Amino acid sequence: MRAAAVGVDWDRFGRVVVRQRIAGLVDTGLKAAGVAVPEQVAVPLARQARRIVHTNLIAAGDTARLTARIAAAGYPVLAIKGVVLGALAYGSFGVKHSKDIDLLIRPEHIEPVLALLEADGYRIMQPAPDLTAEQRAVLPRYGKDVALLRSAHLQVELHWRLFTNPELLPMLGAGDATQTVMLGSNLSAPTLAPADLYSYLVLHGAIDGWSRMKSLADLHALVAGCDLDTLALWHDRAVALGAHAASEQALVMMRDLFALPLPPALAGTVGQSRRVRMLVAGAYRLMAAKDGTTELDTWPYGRMLSLAMQPLLGRGLRYQWQILRSVLYMQSDMYASKLPPPLYPLFPMMRVPAWLVSRVTRGVRHLLGGSKSATIAGKAQ
Repeated sequence: MRAAAVGVDWDRFGRVVVRQRIAGLVDTGLKAAGVAVPEQVAVPLARQARRIVHTNLIAAGDTARLTARIAAAGYPVLAIKGVVLGALAYGSFGVKHSKDIDLLIRPEHIEPVLALLEADGYRIMQPAPDLTAEQRAVLPRYGKDVALLRSAHLQVELHWRLFTNPELLPMLGAGDATQTVMLGSNLSAPTLAPADLYSYLVLHGAIDGWSRMKSLADLHALVAGCDLDTLALWHDRAVALGAHAASEQALVMMRDLFALPLPPALAGTVGQSRRVRMLVAGAYRLMAAKDGTTELDTWPYGRMLSLAMQPLLGRGLRYQWQILRSVLYMQSDMYASKLPPPLYPLFPMMRVPAWLVSRVTRGVRHLLGGSKSATIAGKAQ
C-alpha cells in the first residue's frame, strides 16, 4: 500500500510482471492488499492469473496420470517443480506459473519410457524432432532430458538426471526418498523428499542465475512454511550434497527481498564469502536485466553472465570440465548436423570454427552497417 501511494509506473509494472512470470502472485497480492490498479493493468493481469489456473489444472491431471502410468509399467518416476512445487509452496493452483511437466526417471529406462509416452501420442521436439535410433541411443551421453509435445497438452520434459552437468547432485534420482504431493482429492504425484527438493531448487535457480523472480518467490513460499530448525537442516543437506554456495546465495536473496528470517546458526555466516557475494550480485543483475523488463535472450550479455557464474557453484576439475563440455556439445546443433552419431565426439572440431566464423561475420556486418549508415548520414548533410 505504501509503495502504491507514492506512485507507480503502471505500464512498466505490467511489463515487469510478465518478464518475471509472477502474474498469479501479483494479482493475488494486490487484491489482498486492496490496491487500486488501473484498468489497463488490472484486466490483463487478471486474464493472466486465470490462464495460470487453467494451465495448472491441466498440468495437475497430466502429472498425476503420467507418473501413475510410468510407475505402473515398473519404472520409478518423480515429478519435479511444476504443479507439485506449487501445491507444496502455495497449496493452490492459482499462483505458480508453470509451462511444462518435468518428470525424472532412471537413465536405463529412457527408451521404454519414451516408447510409453509416444504410444500416448507424445512426440520428441527437443533437442531435435525425428531422432534416429542411433541418436536416441546416445541421448544420456550428451544431455539430461528431452522435450515431448502432444496436441492440446502441456510440454513434457523427460529427465534422466537433474542437471546437464552430471557433477551436480549425482546421488539424487528417481527411486530415491520421496514425498507424495496431493494435486486434488483423487490426484497425487511423487516428488523429491523435502530436504532433497530444497537442494535441487537452490541449484536449479542458481544455474539459471535466478534470472526470474518467479523461481525465488516459489522457493521462498516453500521455506517460509517451515520452522528455522528445519531450514537449517535443509541447508545442511544442501551442503552435504555439494550445493553449499547455491544454498547460501538463495538464503541471502530471500533475506534481502522477502525478509526471510534465517536460523541463528546461519544468520551471521551466510553470504560472507567472496564467492557467494559474486553469485548474489550476478543474480540481481540478471533478474533486473537493464530495466527489469528485458528478456535475457535480447540482452547480449545475459547468457554470458549466467554461464560465467556457473564455475562458482561447484569445485574440482571434473565439474569445471563439464561446464565447458556442455558448451562444446550443444545438443540441438549436434543432432541437426550431418555427423553420424559415432562421430559426435568430433563435433567440437566443427562447432568451434563455425562459431568463430559466425562471430567474425556478425562483427563485419555490424561494422559495414555502421559505415554505411555514416556514409548515408554524411551525404544527407
